[in-house]
Amino acid sequence: MNPGLCASCRHARWLTSAAGSEFVQCRLAELDARFAKWPRLPVLACPGHEIGGGAGRA
Repeated sequence: MNPGLCASCRHARWLTSAAGSEFVQCRLAELDARFAKWPRLPVLACPGHEIGGGAGRA
C-alpha cells in the first residue's frame, strides 16, 4: 500500500482489520471538516500534513 503523504504525517492513525487490511485515519478530521476521516490513498497533497510524531501503525 502506498499512502503517500500519510506515511510521514503525525496526524495519520494506522488501523489493521481482523482480516489484515490496513487503513489510514486522519485525526485532523475530528477537528476540521476539510479533512476526510478515511482519505483516498495515496494522498499527494494535503494542507494539514506535518512530518513525524504521529500515532504510527497500530
